[in-house]
Amino acid sequence: MSFSYLLATSIGKVRLLIPDNDSTAFDLEDDEITYFLGQAGSSVNGAAVKACMWLARKYAKKASFSADGLSIQHGQRATIFAERAKELQAESDGYMAAVTLEKQDGYSEKAGASEYETPHRIIYIDTD
Repeated sequence: MSFSYLLATSIGKVRLLIPDNDSTAFDLEDDEITYFLGQAGSSVNGAAVKACMWLARKYAKKASFSADGLSIQHGQRATIFAERAKELQAESDGYMAAVTLEKQDGYSEKAGASEYETPHRIIYIDTD
């Protein structure tokens, strides 16, 4: 199993964001993080979102149990990774949104008021 954690690398940055930076108990191998980076177009934040969503699904499939004083709660880990994915996605979205408009005399009925009423968002309009 391959594990590296250098913040000078994209793999290290993804590990920091997940977090998955404990070399004695890591969830993802370097190759898996490299795959998520490829899927996210080399975006560290995008790769971290994808990794967290994948880890949430992985742990959601596993059973949670308690026996002889030992408790394994995979469902809780699934929830933690799902919440982290939401946090990272919100950071990734920032305060930007894109709305596609069909230009008709400089005005379009398709763009409802709700797209423009979201607080703290900058909306870029492509008029081409």
